[in-house]
Amino acid sequence: MEVIHEDENGLSDAQLARVEHTDTAVIVTLLEPLTFKPNKLDDERTLDKLTLPRKVLGKHLKAMDQANGDLGKSLALIAALARIPARAAEELDARDIDLVMGVMEPFLPRLPATGRR
Repeated sequence: MEVIHEDENGLSDAQLARVEHTDTAVIVTLLEPLTFKPNKLDDERTLDKLTLPRKVLGKHLKAMDQANGDLGKSLALIAALARIPARAAEELDARDIDLVMGVMEPFLPRLPATGRR
């Protein structure tokens, strides 16, 4: 039986092996390359890694305001952080979405619990 270790964010060793931390960024190697056109006039781009800033800014969080639902908000945040179109983020493998959100959690603000004073 394979032993799976997890870090404090619930990420396994296999997931963490796809993550590189630098002084200013978190680089996540994707399970499947992501191919998209930034806009209609651009050529297709293919990414095998997403580079996300360690410093999450208000503009990144604000992108979530335009999206509906929890998953939509997560995809909007990933798109803003990775500087890719929102429609490209929708094409990410679900396991990559889970990993990106897990590794970015320490850099996100703690939101107050609702209904408590």
